[in-house]
Amino acid sequence: MVFFSALLKQDHIVFANDLETRLQRAGVSLQYMNETRDIWLRDFMPIQLAPGEFAQFTLTKDYYPKKDIHKWTAPGQICQLLGINPEPILYKREPVYLDGGNVIRGFGKAIITEKVFKDNKIKRDILEYFLTEVLKVDQVIFIPVEPGDETGHADGMVRWVDAHTVVANDYSKIAVSRKFRDRLYGILSGSGLNVMPVPYNPSKERFNGYQSASGCYINFLHVGDKIFLPTFDDPGRDEEAILRFTEIFGTGNIIPVPSKEISRGGGVLNCLSWEILN
Repeated sequence: MVFFSALLKQDHIVFANDLETRLQRAGVSLQYMNETRDIWLRDFMPIQLAPGEFAQFTLTKDYYPKKDIHKWTAPGQICQLLGINPEPILYKREPVYLDGGNVIRGFGKAIITEKVFKDNKIKRDILEYFLTEVLKVDQVIFIPVEPGDETGHADGMVRWVDAHTVVANDYSKIAVSRKFRDRLYGILSGSGLNVMPVPYNPSKERFNGYQSASGCYINFLHVGDKIFLPTFDDPGRDEEAILRFTEIFGTGNIIPVPSKEISRGGGVLNCLSWEILN
């Protein structure tokens, strides 16, 4: 079951209806949550570890500007309605700050940006061990934050393909330092992962104070063998992305979703969604 905020249907009706149609055609069940104050479920809802088992971290302190603090959603009530009751993750009785969009978990590993060390006053080696235990993985891979990215989230940088392979933004064609690129790819490769670059065309536009996520194809929604791939009304680049993701995930598995409108809020399809696997 894939969940979305009911606010998505309220504030972005055309986008929501189109996305709903594409999901249903692919046989994906979805449900809208009425108790949310914001549409970006991925960040504040718990992280599923196994059927019926979840980890609930605390949203980072810089997630909302002061003017948007009213959008903060306490997930406890929603979890109770869904019949799940994850206890908030604490370290020495203090909250552990980690947005859900900064946890790319799969195949016994988790990928998290180094922003987690800035957000928590816990020594690096202790926090690394703690997260390994809490997330029930064998290894946590810490990657650098993309320069200029205000979220500091890993789900705009890298995603799993299989136990040995990830897709990562192709930073060779944009203005970021070679040191960052080499360090990112080096950390992933050094962790035993094959890195497959995918198109990335970040926008410099801002809307209502938020950095646009237009051009961030890697923020897709992955359900079963289907990739719901955001596109951004940029035919040449969109087609390049569709072809590349088809090469990686297989013919018939890529479902493009026009997402230009929603990207203006700072996120795309992975950010919007949250799922429970049985």
